[in-house]
Amino acid sequence: MIRELRLADQRGRDATCLLLPIKMTTERRQWQDLNGQPVYIKRRVKVTHNTHPDVLLNHYPDPEDMARALIDGDPEWDYKAVGRPTGPCMQQYLDGDGQPCYAPKFMQIRYDANGLEKERRPVGMRSANLVSMTPPVWSGMLLPRQDIIHRMAFSRIYQVVHQDALQFDFLYEIAKYLQQHNVMVQVGSGRQGRGPLICERNGKPYRGFLDGHVSGDAMRLILYLAAGELQSREVVP
Repeated sequence: MIRELRLADQRGRDATCLLLPIKMTTERRQWQDLNGQPVYIKRRVKVTHNTHPDVLLNHYPDPEDMARALIDGDPEWDYKAVGRPTGPCMQQYLDGDGQPCYAPKFMQIRYDANGLEKERRPVGMRSANLVSMTPPVWSGMLLPRQDIIHRMAFSRIYQVVHQDALQFDFLYEIAKYLQQHNVMVQVGSGRQGRGPLICERNGKPYRGFLDGHVSGDAMRLILYLAAGELQSREVVP
């Protein structure tokens, strides 16, 4: 998914550029069975909207009725659907009756030490802020590349892409500046440009770090998003 980012440079200029996701490659393992044949993972149907435990509890609120229904029949089992491959599917929320819920309201529930409900309130909506209404700010927090690489846990990587020649010059100067100083700059929200970046509504907050390289007339500008910091494990003698 291509996103947009409103970015500021060291000269106080700003532009809205594109973010092209870079896939993080990891080592792939191929599982095999006892005969040496490859093993594949497939998503299959486990329950339907009529056999879900919450739906059964709604239909049989009395434990005695539930037990009798399980003895007389199999309301928790759909022989025609269970075990079949699902294929491509999307997440769908259901109400207490097992019907599709098209406008769910997410609630935050807090419990006390005894497991009793203490408080219930709607979950606050948090908007994405990659394209801010106010002009972004150059944070000025320049950090050595090696320190960032060894300290932060990166979850997403994007390449900042230009849309026209003016944006190319804008991004080229940022990449050139970062390469000359051999640093990465923190990119964020807020008045100082150091606040969290949120890619989607109610998304996880990230700390953004921009790294740049130039080679002749070519440039590459990478945005790293970190979900947390790496902590070294204490060595017990």
